[in-house]
Amino acid sequence: MDGLPVSPAARSSPGRAQSLNAEIDAAGLPFLHRFVELAVAFQHAVREEDQELAAAIGRLRELTATGNFAYFTDIALFMAETPMPEPSAARWVTAQEDVRAAWRSLLQTRQELLAGH
Repeated sequence: MDGLPVSPAARSSPGRAQSLNAEIDAAGLPFLHRFVELAVAFQHAVREEDQELAAAIGRLRELTATGNFAYFTDIALFMAETPMPEPSAARWVTAQEDVRAAWRSLLQTRQELLAGH
């Protein structure tokens, strides 16, 4: 995102994600890939990297196609301010709009913190 300083750790996020995915494969724990992709989606949303965020959402859809952890895709869509393409299978404990607003707030808070440093 233009105008926001980027920490050295954030610059290496794609490399870190690749490293984590390799470790996940080596450990034989493929269900953990979706956690990495959610973190990647958050990073791209914070930096307003729309194409990369869309790609991460696509990977999340693939990783959650069985229905397990499908709410991860919902969360990424909430962060992206993207409408749900179809009704969610997730049952939120509060209204979906409240969950969407909470994730947007988290994202905006992170953006503000980065802008201040």
